[in-house]
Amino acid sequence: MRAGIPAVERLRDEKVWIGIITLLGVLMRLGYVLYTPFMMGQHDLTVLGSGQGHLGYIEYFLEGGHIFHDFDPMTRYQFYHPPLSHLLSAACVRFSLLLGTPYEEAFEHLQYLSLLYSVVTLVFFCKILKELGFWGKALLTAYLITAFHPAFYLFAGSINNDGLCLMFMAGAVYYTLRWYRKQSVGNILLISVFLLGGIWTKQNTFLITPAIGFVFLYVLVKKWKDPLIRKRLLVQFLIFGAVTVPLGLAWSVYNYIKFGMPFDFTPAALTEFSSQDVSGYTVTQRLFGLKDGPLRQLSVQFRGDFKDYNIGITLLKTSVFGEYILMSWGAEYWFLIALTIVNGILAALSVPAVLSLGAARGRQLLEKRFVFLLYVITMVFYIRFCFQYPKVCSMDFRYIALTALTGSAAFGWYIEEHGEKRSAKALSAAVIIWSVLSIVCYTGLGITPRAG
Repeated sequence: MRAGIPAVERLRDEKVWIGIITLLGVLMRLGYVLYTPFMMGQHDLTVLGSGQGHLGYIEYFLEGGHIFHDFDPMTRYQFYHPPLSHLLSAACVRFSLLLGTPYEEAFEHLQYLSLLYSVVTLVFFCKILKELGFWGKALLTAYLITAFHPAFYLFAGSINNDGLCLMFMAGAVYYTLRWYRKQSVGNILLISVFLLGGIWTKQNTFLITPAIGFVFLYVLVKKWKDPLIRKRLLVQFLIFGAVTVPLGLAWSVYNYIKFGMPFDFTPAALTEFSSQDVSGYTVTQRLFGLKDGPLRQLSVQFRGDFKDYNIGITLLKTSVFGEYILMSWGAEYWFLIALTIVNGILAALSVPAVLSLGAARGRQLLEKRFVFLLYVITMVFYIRFCFQYPKVCSMDFRYIALTALTGSAAFGWYIEEHGEKRSAKALSAAVIIWSVLSIVCYTGLGITPRAG
């Protein structure tokens, strides 16, 4: 967008580009769903009829199961999760069955529900970036990352609860920023709705609550001297707390009281032995080690003498491929290598970019601190989780997918503040190259042999 072009024309051009990026982002997600078999690229589904895993949880509701279990959820695999995602999936399957869809095919149609979650999340990401004040090159560069991040293609085809959880988290983030602009009861209740939706989908939604609380506190302190505004804010916080706290804690408290299930329970806590175990590696090796494993294969290695143990490398691999095992040495494999390298460079650059927001001064101070807190809290709990449950699968990028948004925002601010410098232009170029590689690679994955 060149200087001298009228503002109206620049805005029109920006809308066109946003529309093009959105359309391509949706098509990439749809394409992934169409060419990916139902049981490929999934997590913890088990099989139909087993009564275990996410499929068992969905079937449990199809058979008339209760939201508040009458059995210990720790004794059935994946039933420790809150029930909202599985309830919605069961309703979708029931609808498909009423239309005469065969039983297994009705479950395959759940990918379209996940696709919907992914598309709504993409829309929220765009709205969040606009709410953060981005426009022009900064907005388009940041939006490219959220539109073409491979993790979000994978979410579109995954029928577990990750995609719905991310959608609700994105909605809560968006309405927090909206509330910051306009402190209304409607906006704060929308934060509550999306926060509760996330909490009733997956408990790691709690990770975004400190950042939301920071925004509340910031506004309250800033406007404390005005008694009318202070009273209005306190009433809003009371309403928010009265709705969010009891409903948000109800399911977890019930299971804690009745079955003694810890609030942060995960099945890994019950696993005494696993072929994925990496507890034999030191902290230094988990953080910095490169010997015997991390660089031997492009995709994640779960077992054997060369399984992945380095948190950063595994994080990068799963951010590009999920937990796929690639089995092709064709031309697309070299594009995947290129995507992995560029992805690693951008990921490495995003860390200092986001952390610098914590020391930012001047304009958009609240927004930068908010994004900084979202990132830091997510990463601290993620690293804690990796060491608390030292298994290869614990390092998957899907647990911290929201950091794609925080990283893109940090890049947006850098481009906004250094737009004429070579470094900012190089960053924009790298993001464009990364986006093209992502499109090429995941178009190619439709014909690339893979397992997982």
